[in-house]
Amino acid sequence: MTNIKFNPWVGEHYHLGIQGYDHEGKIIFGTESYRGKKVLVLGESHYCANPETEAVPEITRSIIADIINPSAEWEAYKNTYTKFAKSLVGCVGDLDSETKAKAWHHVVFYNYVQVAMSGARVSPRSEDFRKSETAFFEVLERYTPDIVIAWGQRLYNNLPQGGKQLPDLTIDSGRFAGNATELWSYQVAGKSIAVMPITHPSAAYSTEYINAFFRQLIRNI
Repeated sequence: MTNIKFNPWVGEHYHLGIQGYDHEGKIIFGTESYRGKKVLVLGESHYCANPETEAVPEITRSIIADIINPSAEWEAYKNTYTKFAKSLVGCVGDLDSETKAKAWHHVVFYNYVQVAMSGARVSPRSEDFRKSETAFFEVLERYTPDIVIAWGQRLYNNLPQGGKQLPDLTIDSGRFAGNATELWSYQVAGKSIAVMPITHPSAAYSTEYINAFFRQLIRNI
């Protein structure tokens, strides 16, 4: 993958995917005998105080490895990843370390923009998004996900246009019934890959609300 600067995190059980959710909204991971949908989680960009020296190829993998390490020191930025993991697995209360690790080991995580930002409040330029398109398609071709979850509307709006709009995804049951979100898709190596945007987990974020969309998406794909 010649255009990728930041290698994606690839969970040990990514190939098993996600089967779906039980009646309580809790995740059912794929198994060797019953594989589920493969999910690629798409972040926007890395933040490094000194991008030239700190932005190394393994930074993405190092971050996720640190997040799932129960012995690692807590840092504020990890809340973003924990909130997302809770919504993915259907956790309402505290997320235990074993379930957190299992969640990240069933997905690929990749940051789209292949240039590090100098701070959390620094936004990628339009040029940064555009120059990252080739690397993104290399990731899709290599890992062939069924679903891409895009963190934030800004990222979603700056993804490549070489795809097509899908019908909106509408939640059909439960307390969030009737709520909808748009979907996009890419055709890669003969496979249709659905892309769903969600609120960025660093912002005001309802884990139950986002979980309802995950449940509906897995059922529909």
